Amino acid sequence: MPGLPTAALSRRDFFHCAACATAVGSLGVVPFAHAATNALQGKEAVHEFPYGAVRLTGGVIKQHYDHIHAHYLALDNDRLLKVFRQNAGLPAPGPDMGGWYDADGFVPGLAFGQYVSGLARIAAATGDTVAKAKVAALVDGFGKAMLVAKNPYAGPKAQEQWAAYVMDKYVVGLIDAYRLCGVEQARTLLPMIIDKCMPYISPVSRDRIGKVDPPYDETFVLPENLFHVADITGDDKYRAMAVHYMLDKEWFDPLAKGQDVLPTKHAYSHTIALSSGGQAYLHLGDPKYRKALENAWTFMEPQRFASGGWGPEEQFVKLHEGHLAASLKASVAHFETPCGSFADMKLARYLIRFTGQPVYGDGLERTLYNTILAARLPDSDGDYPYYSDYGAAGEKRYYQKKWPCCSGTLVQAVSDYVLNLYFHDDDALLVNMYAASEVTWDRPGGAVEVVQETDYPSKNSVRLTVRKPGNGAFAMKLRIPAWTKDATLLVNGKPQAVTPGTLAVVSRRWKAGDTLDLVIPQPLRTLPIDDRNPNLAAVMRGPVMYVGINPWTGIETQTIALPGTLEPMPNSDVAYRTQVGARNLVFIPYFNVDTERSTTYFKIA
Repeated sequence: MPGLPTAALSRRDFFHCAACATAVGSLGVVPFAHAATNALQGKEAVHEFPYGAVRLTGGVIKQHYDHIHAHYLALDNDRLLKVFRQNAGLPAPGPDMGGWYDADGFVPGLAFGQYVSGLARIAAATGDTVAKAKVAALVDGFGKAMLVAKNPYAGPKAQEQWAAYVMDKYVVGLIDAYRLCGVEQARTLLPMIIDKCMPYISPVSRDRIGKVDPPYDETFVLPENLFHVADITGDDKYRAMAVHYMLDKEWFDPLAKGQDVLPTKHAYSHTIALSSGGQAYLHLGDPKYRKALENAWTFMEPQRFASGGWGPEEQFVKLHEGHLAASLKASVAHFETPCGSFADMKLARYLIRFTGQPVYGDGLERTLYNTILAARLPDSDGDYPYYSDYGAAGEKRYYQKKWPCCSGTLVQAVSDYVLNLYFHDDDALLVNMYAASEVTWDRPGGAVEVVQETDYPSKNSVRLTVRKPGNGAFAMKLRIPAWTKDATLLVNGKPQAVTPGTLAVVSRRWKAGDTLDLVIPQPLRTLPIDDRNPNLAAVMRGPVMYVGINPWTGIETQTIALPGTLEPMPNSDVAYRTQVGARNLVFIPYFNVDTERSTTYFKIA
């Protein structure tokens, strides 16, 4: 492990640290039946729906969700478990995984827990009993190997370089297997797995600086799931451990005070650590964590490409003149996808829950459509997307190593699509995103069911129909994106005024069959790459980033009057074209790009 002896810390050495001894205590199995759960103290403006309450019924989001569901369900169990069985000296049938995943790989067994987590979420959301059985089988095989193994890490690099990160993935897989699929074995394994991993993990939480400079084992990602472990086991030592590993001094404290400490930080690990801040706010009630998340979002905005992803590459940068524009010239105009998408969408959901504000829904929508939904689909042998490429001849390539970290965050991010659409408080249903779907809201006044019919974002219209009203005493709140113009809303055919950048609130006594018809015009517009280069811009339609496909050499030097010269392609709801000299330049949504090269940023008139 960078910054620590390469040999594992002994238990004696670990607990010699007084702070850690106080925070962690003994890590034995607790008597679950008598465990007490700490009440949440942080206040939410709105709440997420549980997996299973929202069902996707059509559209591009469902198509992607279904594809990822099928892909991960079809991964061979023996192949996924092989490295853990080898480590335990057990029979290990099946082919090697290769790449990052094998015993001699960069981070052996890295994403196993994320595959379990994503499948558990999909099983809970869809009711797929086969996926649920796969989750139980993977936990069983993993547990049998871990009971025998002396070392919980499947290869030396996992323990030396990423001990905390890998443990966090083990833990989230077990949490979701237990909570979402009812796998009791997963709950029993949690204390044992943590107990086995802790001797290899730094006794103090230390910042990761940059992309490659040690120390880069990200202990500060641990608290989010340790708070969940405390809830599940009822053992307060895990809550204390979560508090101990919060990166307060270097991250949350200055952010809460309004200090921009993003520059030089590793973008993905520090953004995903903001989810630890979200759980810290909920469990501890300290408002500094909520404030830190709000300020981090504000500081991240100038770092974003048009897609919503940050750049360049994986590191936040100092905001000097043309920092994103310079990245195009340096061929590092990349965003780490799907890892960055997963972290960013989680941050947006926490902020929606804490504030109820539509600005975070706007950001979540943009990130979903242009990064995770736009990621290249994986193949059958461990090739997965890693970067989104926004250069003048950008391509959707696989990462150079098989089974990278993004193979784990891909399934988790997609499995969470259902969490992004709707939220609720005691008295209102918040429609945060527009996609063909159904939501069931169990509330004291009786079950409410609402059906959403739409071809958005290819088309502008959305219809919401109340199928079951319960007692009818609730409001509906619809996010009206800040970028739209002349949006209209009809409630049972009667118009109601709406304002971009706000929530349209409809309060009435609902009956079965009541309808809301919302039209959200999506005008073409441009977004400059940064505030120092207003004439270097990407094309947007609504939340969707459009790119020019099959670009020619030198296109980045030509000035094009965008978006004014764009006209719709014949018989298409989504494609546009313009003439550049004697050439045709065609724009399509980035999420529709497959193997074509594309250009994202253009010199505009």
